[in-house]
Amino acid sequence: MSESNRSTRQIPRLWTYGLIGGILALPFTAVSYWQTGSELSLAPVVLGGLVAGYLATLKTGESNGVGLRAGVIGGLPIVWMLVDILRGTSGLAGPSWFVTGATFLTIVFVTVFGVAGFGLSALVGGLGAKIGSWIAGKQSGSVVS
Repeated sequence: MSESNRSTRQIPRLWTYGLIGGILALPFTAVSYWQTGSELSLAPVVLGGLVAGYLATLKTGESNGVGLRAGVIGGLPIVWMLVDILRGTSGLAGPSWFVTGATFLTIVFVTVFGVAGFGLSALVGGLGAKIGSWIAGKQSGSVVS
């Protein structure tokens, strides 16, 4: 089997494990934000990444990128936070220069916060996947076709 054929066949499998880990983490991150309204816990993303890395290593022998996928999916409640921020600043009143400036700064803040939030979530998911991959590698017979 050629190397290119092997890698194209495994891409969907790695996405599958990333989705499993991300969907596992998603309700817990959403509940953590729903309970506080201001804080989002990424601890479930670590767990989702761990599961994704473990399963990917156990089934395919590799886990490259699976934790990042799980992290981004598990961190989707970040969008909910950003919408709440935009909703909170939509009722600004005052002189037009103030409203224009505040709207511009809010859009910049939401963009930077969104990129940083998803980046951190992907990083945390990747860390969890490394741990899960290490655990799977410690077991005997870890690569199953």
